[in-house]
Amino acid sequence: MFEAAKSNKISAQIVDQIRKAIFDGNLKPGDKLPSEKQLIETFRVSRATLREALRSLEVLGFIEIRKGAAGGAFVVEMDMKKAREGLINFFHFKDLSLHDLTEVRLVLEAYTAEKAAGAITAEDLARLKKLIDDSDYVRKHGTRQEYRQMEIEFHRIIAGVNYNPILMLIIDFVENLLIDTKELLQPGEDFSQRVQTAHKRIYKALLEGDGQKAREAMVKHVEQVSNDLMAIQKKRDLRGL
Repeated sequence: MFEAAKSNKISAQIVDQIRKAIFDGNLKPGDKLPSEKQLIETFRVSRATLREALRSLEVLGFIEIRKGAAGGAFVVEMDMKKAREGLINFFHFKDLSLHDLTEVRLVLEAYTAEKAAGAITAEDLARLKKLIDDSDYVRKHGTRQEYRQMEIEFHRIIAGVNYNPILMLIIDFVENLLIDTKELLQPGEDFSQRVQTAHKRIYKALLEGDGQKAREAMVKHVEQVSNDLMAIQKKRDLRGL
């Protein structure tokens, strides 16, 4: 499965070989990698180089290094958080704008809302209804952070109805960027009330199974959020904040 690493960028070659073994299905979540001694002999590298490669794989989310008698390096399934962190690292220097976020949301979230209307289950609808009810309470009595997380969860549930992992990841990433933007701009209670009203409108369309109505409600919601945040941003810029 593995071969000796060449002299140029040795640790990176080890990372690439182990990743390939995972992608090819030769290593699956839960599998334990060979012992450190075996890997050193196989790759023909020093202990320091091997450990550097394993640490890189752990940071990337491909393995988990456990200590103790039953420890070692185990393959794990990358979760949404790790994948999102990778996207954040990539886009950190891309100077993303509210316009960029809105454009992506209009394309993807309008589509997922329309598709969800034809596939949403009673269980999904119950989750959305409970989330909306809980959000009403948290908006008045909880913390802003709790409420923002509920806002994300509303869109996560809708994106997950048709279970497209790519859409779910991208929407989760965009929604988290939007939360960061809200934390920076600090929109007021009237903004939160409009978001809650929009969510109820989208829920009603999904409850009725009306895809076109769900799409239109989502588009209106995304555009309203964008307009509100851009207005706040413009005021801050004019004030030199």
